[in-house]
Parts: sequence; C-alpha cells; structure tokens
Amino acid sequence: MPIRRGDWDDEECMGALLSVSFVDDPFVRWLLPKSRDFLLDSKKHPRRAYSAAFDAGTVYVIGDFAGAAVWLPPGAKKDRSEAIAQTETSVATESQIFPPEFQALVSQSAAYCPSDPHWYLGLIAVDPAYRGHGVGTKLLEYCLAVVDRDGLPAYLESTNKANRSLYRRFGFQELAEVRVGLSPPRFPMLRPARKQNV
Repeated sequence: MPIRRGDWDDEECMGALLSVSFVDDPFVRWLLPKSRDFLLDSKKHPRRAYSAAFDAGTVYVIGDFAGAAVWLPPGAKKDRSEAIAQTETSVATESQIFPPEFQALVSQSAAYCPSDPHWYLGLIAVDPAYRGHGVGTKLLEYCLAVVDRDGLPAYLESTNKANRSLYRRFGFQELAEVRVGLSPPRFPMLRPARKQNV
C-alpha cells in the first residue's frame, strides 16, 4: 500500500479512522466511555490536537485510510493534550466532562518528553479491518526513515499496552508507566537518535 502525506482535505477521513481504530483503546474509552461522546470527539480531535502536523505536512496516510500516523516535527507547536486536558476537565458540557485525573495524567506524562529537538509521534491509527497485515509496521518504517534523516530522537506516549512490543521493535525504550488515580496507564517511550545508513 502506498504512503502519502495527508493534508486538511483528509480531516474528515482522519476523524472516521480514529472512530474505528480507538474504539477499544483503554485510555481513550476511559476518557470517553459514552459511545456518542466518543464518536463526536473523534471527528474534532484531528483539528483540536494536531493542527500543527497538518500544517507541517507530517500526517502520513497509508492506502485508502487503512492507517495513518501523525507526527510533530522538531520546532512545531507541540501536541495540545495538556491544553485540552485543562479545558475539558474544567468546562462541563451537557453530556461530557473528562475525568478529573486527566489533567494530572497528561502533565505527569509530559514530564518525560525530551527538551532537546525531537520528533513526536502524536498517534498511529490502523483500521481494525487491516490489523495484522503490517500496516502499522509499514507506517513506522516509513516515518522513522524521515526521523533518522534528521538524526534526531523520537518520542511517543503509548496508551495501549498491546502496542508497546511494536514500538520496542523499532527501538523505542519505555521510560515510565504513568497512572493517576483510576486512570489507565500511559507509557512514555523514547527512541534515541540514529543516523540513516547512506
């Protein structure tokens, strides 16, 4: 399957992909246990959290949205998870408010984020219909080649224990298991800088 750069025209498809690929993610469903809230949030999450990646051209789509990876390059505005946590936990809507532990969980996880220049993997999503076919592997291979051309480290925060073995295969090292109250764990992971073989 070919991999291409995504752009703002892909926003709706990205929201649809998130709605199917994160339906069983322990962290996301802890945040959004109600089906309606989960589906509505999936549509707005790409713009709310990853505008900087769309603007930078560092959203990567494989096939006809079999999967996608959202990266923030060095110097790009960071993932807005912390700002979202502060807003969403303080402003209730009629149907939804994020758990009170969310803000502390995101803040404690962010403490492991490198201060030096690095690439940040905001999310990788694979349509369940394509799981087990190497889609996530192909996305990581492709994107980490871009990272390695820069000779910089890569950082992510895994929200699903099942994904950590894939990240480890690509050289990511687990820094911590972060949990607050009844929250599911987040796993900050760092891949040290590598130079691409020439």
